[in-house]
Amino acid sequence: MNKEFTNNFTFRITIFLSLFTLFWSNNLSGDYFYFACYALILTFGIIHGANDILILLKGKKTNNYTILNETFKYFSIVVVICLIFFNLPIISMLFFILFSAYHFGEQQWTIFENNNSKSLTLFYFAFGSLIFLILFTLNSIEVSDVIYDITSYYIPQRAYKISLICLIIINSIFLLINYKTLRPQLFHQFILFLVMLIVFSVLDLLPAFAVYFVFFHSIPSIIEQAEYLFEDSSAKSFKKFIIKGLGYWLIAIIFLGILYLIIKDKIDFSLGIFFSFLAAITFPHVLVIYKMKQITRKN
Repeated sequence: MNKEFTNNFTFRITIFLSLFTLFWSNNLSGDYFYFACYALILTFGIIHGANDILILLKGKKTNNYTILNETFKYFSIVVVICLIFFNLPIISMLFFILFSAYHFGEQQWTIFENNNSKSLTLFYFAFGSLIFLILFTLNSIEVSDVIYDITSYYIPQRAYKISLICLIIINSIFLLINYKTLRPQLFHQFILFLVMLIVFSVLDLLPAFAVYFVFFHSIPSIIEQAEYLFEDSSAKSFKKFIIKGLGYWLIAIIFLGILYLIIKDKIDFSLGIFFSFLAAITFPHVLVIYKMKQITRKN
């Protein structure tokens, strides 16, 4: 399967699944639809980071000790971040948004073209921040409630609008500066951005986040990671990636269940807790994918 075919497939499947979700939202009752959104995040959303250990060890001589050692260090980071999140929620929330903003922006603009330009680093961060701010602004009341639930700090709605205007200007400047570099994929990115805006405008916070996180980010990332790990972008590689990641996925689900049992009597299981869990598993994954992309850019 050549790169152009892979890019077209990724582009089409992202649009199809996103728009299909809008149809789905009108034909499922509210509770079932929200359950489906949680299920998407807890399956494809988590499993897209399930083979980070394999990525870290690719090209290295390995044995059972090195695999167990890397796995232990990886999960130790997740546990430490989780503990920090609940003890220093404001700082942890800030770092989660900053890390995720860069990660989302980088993935979005390297789906079709993984170039070597270091000048795009700030643009990736700015674009990912724009994605967050659009989603936050359209759901400002609910977002402020979630942030308050985690940090005990309430963000006024006006702050979202002001930040959004600033980020639109910043992203416009970056697009002009990097126009020649980004030009080959501008058409596809414009269509994806338009579909994203429609999804964000129609759906509530959780469903909108689920659509972007799974269909715009996780599935394209799985395709890219499978190609990197197995040097092939066929459907077999995608299936192989899922199968190899099932062990990590099961551990992550068990970890979430244990976390729920520990805190259920102290804190309501809200979106805040759900996003806190995502934050804990996001930090190490962002670093792994950044390292992977640094390697692929050199090739």
